[in-house]
Amino acid sequence: MNASIRKLLFGALVCSAGSAVAAPVGYSVNADGVPGDALHMIELDSGTSVERGTVQSAQGTFLDIEGMAFDASGQLWAVDDERLRLFPVGSTGLVSQAEERPLTGLGALAGNDFGMTFSCDGDLYLSSVANQALYRVAMDGTATELGSLGQRISALAAYGKPARLYGLGNGLQDDQGTRDNRSLYEIDTQTGATSLIGELGPAAADYFEAGLAFASDGTLWALTDRRTATQDLGSQVLQLDPATGSATLIATTSVAGFESLAIAPPAGCSDDTPPPDNDRWPQIPTLDVYGRLAAILLLLIVGGTALRGRS
Repeated sequence: MNASIRKLLFGALVCSAGSAVAAPVGYSVNADGVPGDALHMIELDSGTSVERGTVQSAQGTFLDIEGMAFDASGQLWAVDDERLRLFPVGSTGLVSQAEERPLTGLGALAGNDFGMTFSCDGDLYLSSVANQALYRVAMDGTATELGSLGQRISALAAYGKPARLYGLGNGLQDDQGTRDNRSLYEIDTQTGATSLIGELGPAAADYFEAGLAFASDGTLWALTDRRTATQDLGSQVLQLDPATGSATLIATTSVAGFESLAIAPPAGCSDDTPPPDNDRWPQIPTLDVYGRLAAILLLLIVGGTALRGRS
């Protein structure tokens, strides 16, 4: 093989490195957008979203899905604040009415703006903005209050075993722009007590509710709802540092109204079990932008060395 052909093959290898690494994927519902109530698959590094279908059962469309999370089996679950229901969601948004479970035991019947997450132990946690409380919820929908958060937390994410539980402040108190809390907290899973980690910082624009989830590699992601009474602004896709709370802006979606985020089954579990092989919910491993640059640089060095040795 002559030098020209080797160079062409090497160039093709370098160019394909970026395309071979796909974006991480998250799922959310644009419950606060127009027309709203549709399940979307979102490439988190670009903000590109694909609508999968309206979230609905035989009783009609769900109007206020506030929280979403994958359980250990790879099933996607959601909670609706308007109907106060817990239910599994199909890959096209369809919900079996027989699988809906009424949420009971809550301190408030409206305005909960739920955060939601599963832990490695199979526990389901909900947070409520309305009464600033943390709940553990049985799969029949029965909620047990664990304690007061003392903060308006509208998004939850758990990592590891035993679970470390993280919560994200509500951002704005209402869609009129009244300031609230734009910080990341660690939450005691026994008492609900919050410990401030840190503010998101200037990378995060004003938002009203959010979704929070860990990817299988331990990266903490947030998806913020920026729709207000006067503007349909796309959601910001953020990476959060669990140690400091600092946010890095990754992308902005063209669709408005995302208030939840689910990425993968519980991560960081001690048995190190890989995520289930579930074709309905693509979970595509990825490198971040710095990892991709490093991979391309490594290919350049190795390929260049090989070409010099053969010339």
